[in-house]
Amino acid sequence: MDALYATRRDAPQAPTGIATILVSAPNIPSAIYNAMREVLAQGYRIRTQYDRKDAAGDFIDPPSLDVSSAIEILDPYAQPRFPKSSCVEIGKYIAETCWGVKDHRILDQDELKAQLAAGTFDEAKHTYWPYTYHQRLFAYPTAHGNTVNQVEQMLARLVEDPITRRATAITFVPDIDQYIKGDLPCLQRISLRCTEDGQGKLRLHMHTHWRSRDLFNAAADNIIAMTFWQREWADELSRRMGREVVVGRYKDFADSLHIYGQVLQNVDVGKLVAKWSGLPDAERGYTSEDARDLMVIPDLEKLLAEDPQWHFPAEAKDKIVKEIDRMRRGEYLP
Repeated sequence: MDALYATRRDAPQAPTGIATILVSAPNIPSAIYNAMREVLAQGYRIRTQYDRKDAAGDFIDPPSLDVSSAIEILDPYAQPRFPKSSCVEIGKYIAETCWGVKDHRILDQDELKAQLAAGTFDEAKHTYWPYTYHQRLFAYPTAHGNTVNQVEQMLARLVEDPITRRATAITFVPDIDQYIKGDLPCLQRISLRCTEDGQGKLRLHMHTHWRSRDLFNAAADNIIAMTFWQREWADELSRRMGREVVVGRYKDFADSLHIYGQVLQNVDVGKLVAKWSGLPDAERGYTSEDARDLMVIPDLEKLLAEDPQWHFPAEAKDKIVKEIDRMRRGEYLP
């Protein structure tokens, strides 16, 4: 067990409850490692709805460590870009989140509402999903059966007036999400802002707001995907505005940033963070080029091979193939 966690487990809880951590870092790996150190040092011990129990009803897992957080990354494309802690199949995650290749698995929204009202929707058994982030941002379901492309609206506002504070989008749909008993969208809101550097170049800054974040297993991959969008949208603004728009700062706000007790029980998180942080700057993570060859493209190829499981529509498969080709040519590194 992590020594830092063991110490906090035996210490009395702070009477003020859950702390807020503030992290500012030059790149993604440094931000993730610094956030892990802060959670280990300041995290509040608290039970979660995912803690396992034995047959007698006693908890198997220890409590999680939990904070609220504000994390700033000054240059999300500084290399190395991918932290050593990246855990999920990041290529598949980018394809699902940023390109919407699994949006066809979303249950018809009227049918979903009907099942939720009748109490018959079961996420554990249902073969279709209630949402994806991509769907909520590019085809947000309205109460009258229409959809709103919120990304298009954000970009249009910035094209009309780059200094606007109104380029924002949400994922939460109250008449759906308030009745889902399982996972609600962790990502809740995105806000885009531009600043000018004095030489005519615009910087696109991205703020994301999260309900809940698994720091050890998911937050790094979330940030990779969000900043992949950030660059895509900066490039699209450049095309529409006829002027250079580059990626600016990324800011990440979470109501609950946590490391699960099961992880703390089985992984010496403090030792890992010390090891990763002690590496030379260039070795603290994977460069975009290395990640492309070692993780992203192999993941995308595996995803294509899973077509019998997902039944991808032709446009989704074409998108995956196109992006693999672009990455191999070095046109668009992850």
